[in-house]
Amino acid sequence: MASMKGARRRPASWRTTTTTTTRPGRRWERVDTRGNERASDFTHYNTKPEIPTYDDATYEQHLTHPHWTKGETDYLLETYLESNGKWPVIIDRYSYPEGSNRSMEELKSRFYQISATILQLRTPITSMTAPEYSLYETLSNFNPKQEASRKQLAEGHLSRPQNEVDEEGVLLSELQRIMLNQATLDNEREELRRRLDYPRANTNGYQYTSSQALTGLWQQLLAADRMKKNQRLRATATPGNSLPVDLSDEDMLRLGVVQSQDKLPSGITFASDKLSKPRIAKSTIQTDKIAAILQHAGVPDLIPLPTPAVVEQFDAVMSKVHALLDLRKVGEREAQEIRVREAEAQS
Repeated sequence: MASMKGARRRPASWRTTTTTTTRPGRRWERVDTRGNERASDFTHYNTKPEIPTYDDATYEQHLTHPHWTKGETDYLLETYLESNGKWPVIIDRYSYPEGSNRSMEELKSRFYQISATILQLRTPITSMTAPEYSLYETLSNFNPKQEASRKQLAEGHLSRPQNEVDEEGVLLSELQRIMLNQATLDNEREELRRRLDYPRANTNGYQYTSSQALTGLWQQLLAADRMKKNQRLRATATPGNSLPVDLSDEDMLRLGVVQSQDKLPSGITFASDKLSKPRIAKSTIQTDKIAAILQHAGVPDLIPLPTPAVVEQFDAVMSKVHALLDLRKVGEREAQEIRVREAEAQS
């Protein structure tokens, strides 16, 4: 341990060298004690960016542009290489003698378009790897107008006064509060709908639109009720002509229940149909005449409660209306015959 503590490290050797950059100068660098040439510590910084290369035939076939010449395109690539791909440096040094003033977005768009085309020519899209295709999409989808708008928006944000920043913060907090309240309200509504929800039927009721289907449903309900201990339904001898529940004459009159011995038509019929269908005749003229007579008699167009008594009275009124129309027709025919006879007598 004592010998190790007493050992001293030999001092390093240094020498001065002349730099070969654009600005000549001298600097110190460390020398290997074994006499070998030591690489500079700044060697890993001496890198050049990759730029697309092409010949005249490739340019004329794939890289021509109406606003760019080949000379200016070559100048752009040379400037990109000299500036190590730093676009702020490129736009600062870019000065093509015969070209117009270019913005950074125009330079980027031209460079990316050339790079994407050369990449596609070297490697077809179907043969590209995932990193190559991602690079190709990035180069192809560059939008100079969107990039300029983004920079303009960023500059506008940097130059905003403090009162606008505070106002925007207040508006954002208010918007966040409104969105939270809306989310809470939606959750409460969903919870209310869930509580008020009822079991959905597996079948619809459109299949029970005829008397036969209703009779079959009644028989099924009776069969299911017989399996229960406390039966609530009572079978009837003739379900088509009698009622499953005994009703008195007053109840039948109050509820509007009518027992008909006639054969009922298939489908659903409403009592209001008995008040609306007789108003419509085969011809429009006859329908207008019926409407005029009913209006003169004080019968409204819409009867709100078509009870059996109302339907019976309406049928009586309609029979008188038809009788009146028949009498009018007979009278008009006789008046026409009288006019014909008078005309013959005068001649």
